[in-house]
Amino acid sequence: MIKATFDLKKVIAENRGKKLCGFIDLAHKVDGSMARLPYMIVSGAEDGPVFVADCCLHGDEYEGAEAISQFYNNLDPAKVKGAFVGVPAANLEAFNAGQRTAPIDWSNQDMNRAFPGNPEGMLTMRIAHFYFENFVKKADYVVSFHGGGNGLYLEPLATYQDPDTPAGVTTLRMAKAIGVQVLWHHVHLPKNHTGTETITATNAGVPCICVELGGQGIRHEHRQEIIDLAERGLLGVMQEFGMAPGEPPYRDDYIDVEISYLHTDEGGYHHVLPKPLDLVKEGDVISEIVDIFGKKVGEVKAPFDGYVCGYWCYATIHPGHWAFLLGKPVEK
Repeated sequence: MIKATFDLKKVIAENRGKKLCGFIDLAHKVDGSMARLPYMIVSGAEDGPVFVADCCLHGDEYEGAEAISQFYNNLDPAKVKGAFVGVPAANLEAFNAGQRTAPIDWSNQDMNRAFPGNPEGMLTMRIAHFYFENFVKKADYVVSFHGGGNGLYLEPLATYQDPDTPAGVTTLRMAKAIGVQVLWHHVHLPKNHTGTETITATNAGVPCICVELGGQGIRHEHRQEIIDLAERGLLGVMQEFGMAPGEPPYRDDYIDVEISYLHTDEGGYHHVLPKPLDLVKEGDVISEIVDIFGKKVGEVKAPFDGYVCGYWCYATIHPGHWAFLLGKPVEK
């Protein structure tokens, strides 16, 4: 069990009008260093909601982490009502390794399938439990940044849950306030992805959305564009709920979809044919799989009309891997 204690509400109350950052030491590692959790807090001069933003539950998804740091450094406590809490690398061991999961954890547990965690489990489960109990459950709103990591490119999108429920209404407001074009209705995810932070938090009464963006397939100025977009989205959420002055970056061109993951049957070079956000038709060939000798050995076809929201961008792909995230338009 992690023996560290951290009273988020007390820290916020004792530091009104200030900014602070640091690490929480969670457990001793073999080399004598500590497994740690980094945090950044901007405690506004005026009381109000607590907004938590995290990243790197998957350690190779970095754009949101940079956006959280950039936002923290640019945010003026005098203009904040409530508090902004940034956790740029919830899975710091995976973040350091540049891998989806933490290599220090013998179980290779996916942290975003581990919530609400287990205080008696492997390290990832323990950290998930500590973070969920001491940060997520103390928040009024949570945004969790994800991305394409080392293998995928993802068009920026924000998730929301059932809009016919009070929590779902709040997550839809959050998703629109982020300012991305694609909104992902998580209608099937509760059945297919157990242990995700978004669903576990919202079920516990804390509205939580996932923002997917980028991946290691982007570089240079395009990467900074994604980081700036994410930073603007954080401010948008605070503006949506009266925590900061101004209006969120609402759009009039939202694309509302339910996303399905498409898998490959064969491995080889992955030749992607459409571009991001192209609308493809059912039966269209959207990628070809070519073997090491240059012979076509397979293809991926669109199972329905939908928008290309992401794809495997690494040069080669293995059998069964995610090839595409394809978004079916939501019927209103």
